[in-house]
Amino acid sequence: MTNQFRQDPLSGDWVLISPARAQRPENKEHIPFANHDCPFDDPQKTGQEKPVAIYAHGQKTDIPDGWTVQVLPNKYPAVLPGQCGPVMEQGLFSVAAGVGSHELVITRDHDRHFANFTDEEMAEVINIYRDRYIALSADPCTAYVMIFHNHGVLAGASIFHNHSQIISLPVIPPQLQRMFERSDVYLKKTGKRLGEELLAEELKNNRIVYKNQKFVAYCPFASRSPYEVRIIAVSPRSDFGALSDGDVLPLAEAMREVFGRLDKVLNDPDYTFYFHTAPPRATDGALDWHIEVMPRFSPAAGLEFSTGVFVNTVDPDEAANKLRSVTL
Repeated sequence: MTNQFRQDPLSGDWVLISPARAQRPENKEHIPFANHDCPFDDPQKTGQEKPVAIYAHGQKTDIPDGWTVQVLPNKYPAVLPGQCGPVMEQGLFSVAAGVGSHELVITRDHDRHFANFTDEEMAEVINIYRDRYIALSADPCTAYVMIFHNHGVLAGASIFHNHSQIISLPVIPPQLQRMFERSDVYLKKTGKRLGEELLAEELKNNRIVYKNQKFVAYCPFASRSPYEVRIIAVSPRSDFGALSDGDVLPLAEAMREVFGRLDKVLNDPDYTFYFHTAPPRATDGALDWHIEVMPRFSPAAGLEFSTGVFVNTVDPDEAANKLRSVTL
């Protein structure tokens, strides 16, 4: 295909699809941390904070022995517990207290990442994401809860051991605010939900990676990175916290399929995934919650920083075809 600018209907961001700029990206080989250096192999013996919760195969427990997942306060948090207040205007500047919660969701095995999980293991993690999302959303100081996971150095992971992060924020991030507004405008203009309309279009096209009865994974028309995948419910809704128990295992299956296919096609790529969902107390909004999975091949550079335009060197149709064709 020829180079082409594409706009993401959800965010409004422009992306340059430029296959001529580079050949298929090849990711570096991972270098695992030695187990004896890992602070997460045995958090209770390495000076970590007191756990928020400990789980053994999906059940909460007070006993560390036999744990499968732990939720810990981040030892180096981006935000700190404290009293929130209104956004203050100081002339041209706006200021808000940097308060909130910053938690880690740690799985037990040092060398096993989500691409190697079973559906049941992935479901346990999703249940914990949902539980902590609901708990943090209940804080009146919380304007937004962000769930994300970095795998590999290029994705920003400083520790090899599998762990996700959940942060509650006192402000709504501007990218999310734009997505809420664009979805709301579309709903008012057409009477239809933008997420549902996008999904219907993707189902007509050739960018579906995986589909089960509850969830669809596809490479977005305006993918920002090679092999970017979006996971969304077949019947979308705004609030991740409202995910039903019956939908947890199908979501786990979809996520495991995506991670496994990326692992097989790209040889264990660095990647980031994150949830986009409605803010607390606005759970009937027009934006449908979804997960973005972005393989990371290089840091953002001058064009991305100066314009906000990402350059994607792989046609999303080609990426979807390769991911879809893999047998796990």
